[in-house]
Amino acid sequence: MSTAIILAGHGSHITPETAGVVWSHVDRLRAMRVADEVTAAFWKEAPSFHQVLRTLEADDVTIVPLFTAQGYFTQTVIPTEMNLPHPTPPPRERTIRYTPTLSEHPYISQVVRQRIEDALQLLGVTGQQVAVAVIGHSTRRNPESRKATEAQAEQVRQWGIVAQVQAVYLDDSPAIADIYGLTDAPILIAVPFFLALGSHTTIDVPAALGLAEWQTSGQIKERMVYYTRPVGVEASLGEVILELVRESGMTLYPPSDGSTWDGFPKVGHERFLEWVAYEKRVKFGELEITLEGVQVWGDTSHQIIPDLPTLRRVVRENPFRPLAASSDLPRGWRIEPPNLSGLPAIIETIYPGALADWANEKNGGFVPIPLATTLERQTGNYRQLTHLDPTALADLVTHICGQCVCQPRWADDTPPTPTTIPCREACNFWMSRAWETLEKASENG
Repeated sequence: MSTAIILAGHGSHITPETAGVVWSHVDRLRAMRVADEVTAAFWKEAPSFHQVLRTLEADDVTIVPLFTAQGYFTQTVIPTEMNLPHPTPPPRERTIRYTPTLSEHPYISQVVRQRIEDALQLLGVTGQQVAVAVIGHSTRRNPESRKATEAQAEQVRQWGIVAQVQAVYLDDSPAIADIYGLTDAPILIAVPFFLALGSHTTIDVPAALGLAEWQTSGQIKERMVYYTRPVGVEASLGEVILELVRESGMTLYPPSDGSTWDGFPKVGHERFLEWVAYEKRVKFGELEITLEGVQVWGDTSHQIIPDLPTLRRVVRENPFRPLAASSDLPRGWRIEPPNLSGLPAIIETIYPGALADWANEKNGGFVPIPLATTLERQTGNYRQLTHLDPTALADLVTHICGQCVCQPRWADDTPPTPTTIPCREACNFWMSRAWETLEKASENG
């Protein structure tokens, strides 16, 4: 029996850090060789929740939701998108395990306490002078999402290390800005109950507190405010992930000394290697691929990228590219695998999940998903896209998908070329841009 681990995160269209913290844990788990395949899945980025299971060959899969609370995404979005608990139809049998969230492990409370104690020491103050704001996201779409933040605030109260404690929320009430009316201690320590240094924790939450972007301290409303790091950014979170996987019932391999070239999703890899071995030089998206290495097609000036985490940063982060398949890959680099089997790992790093859909089309198993079917799964704002008329839909496909190297087979029945990367369904990036376009059109009358 082969095994796989999926780390499920939110992702972002604004900042690389939100998904970056998830990928960093994927890299560590791959190098430890604790499972045959390890990957990430996201709501906002690739591979998507709905796509990721098709990229894995393993018949024993554990999904770890990297969220700090049970709520809308862990109880509604992920189960709906991944069709849990029965994600694959017969005749294939596959065990799917879905673990609790990080908030249900004592580790997070330990981190919160450490954040507060470190702040007290840094500021040189006693707890009697301090109020603590435990800041959660929450959402009015799911009342469960606030419970972990409330429970954490209550835990801080029970410790008795500060004078006042209050839970406040980015997208619920009481709002973050209400903290100044709900507490009156001269010093406020604000602890973001979030996983990563993403747009919420570096832009939205500081703004609600009255701080500037990335600012960690300041005098706000005649009070000293100290803003800590999020609770999920330590490397030691990896041990919690492993504990959650073990507790789910999956048997992990003993950690060994592997590398970040190991443990990639396997669907499509064999077919891809056969193609490259036969053709010697192929184009895939914007990539020029030979048996010796990968670079941007036609690029003649490049430095050698030493490893896959560095490659991911180069193609994702500067500037940030939320759509992995957008037709604007940075140039000036080349990466050479340690062996032939490393070529698919390079492609998976640049275009996560693309090889599975490419191979399925070559094997005759690729079935596009109509937009109407995709929208039926939506429970939020994207559901409004059901009102698109055919002309508006065609315009949006041309405008948005024209920036992507994939062919939107869900909206375009043009026969594929041998090098076409097929897109099975409208991605979150497309739906987000389409919804924004409709909103702007509505505002303009």
